Amino acid sequence: MYLTPTEEDRLAIYTAAELARRSLADGARLNAPEATALICDEMHRAARSGAGVDGVLAAGWRAVRVEDLMDGIPALVPEIRLEVLMDDGMRLVVLREAWGQP
Repeated sequence: MYLTPTEEDRLAIYTAAELARRSLADGARLNAPEATALICDEMHRAARSGAGVDGVLAAGWRAVRVEDLMDGIPALVPEIRLEVLMDDGMRLVVLREAWGQP
């Protein structure tokens, strides 16, 4: 099976997000890569389901609660930039203040 670089990136995000979901289920708090992957995965899913930019951003804000993060993580990742596949093609979305809607 041949995967494009974009598809390989999407698969890596999904895998890391699943590990983050498993950590949360075990009661562990998330580190920066886990939390970022979970947010990105939810944003990809929202875009794939037909959400507009506002819906994609809302999915990102809902994905991870500050209480689920290790100490200091919100300061490490002030924003997340992600290309998502929307109905009209690939779009860059920028999620600022990723750990709670501004």
